[in-house]
Amino acid sequence: MKRIYVALLSIALVFSLLAVNSISAEEKELQTSIVRIKGYEGVTPLNLFITPGTIVVWINDFKQASVKVEFPNKKVTMACQSPVNFSLSKEGTFVSNPIPFGGVASLCFIEQGTFDYIIERSQPSVSGSTSDHFRFEGKIVVKSK
Repeated sequence: MKRIYVALLSIALVFSLLAVNSISAEEKELQTSIVRIKGYEGVTPLNLFITPGTIVVWINDFKQASVKVEFPNKKVTMACQSPVNFSLSKEGTFVSNPIPFGGVASLCFIEQGTFDYIIERSQPSVSGSTSDHFRFEGKIVVKSK
């Protein structure tokens, strides 16, 4: 009876170690790409090439205004983590809320494809000047390894 108990305990220990190792492997696969919005200096990097499951984080370093991220063509309809500073539109696509100076927005991409995006002020400039044009276009290409 004691041998059976030891054998069952050993089997349980092996399965629990396998479960811990599989969780650790999943956590290691988490990838993050950071996009810095530097105001009129630009956005770096403007284009990203990532794999499904990568979280893209936009950081607003533009002191003069809040900005927003828009996807004009292929829309983002699925995310693998809880998005930060994005919400679902009535159409079921993710849209950026205004990102204040020092703020962030993040979105985890799981769908493959090319997602063009635009970064611009969330509101027009106070001066209303047409020469005060702040707009950057980039793309995120999501494909398997």
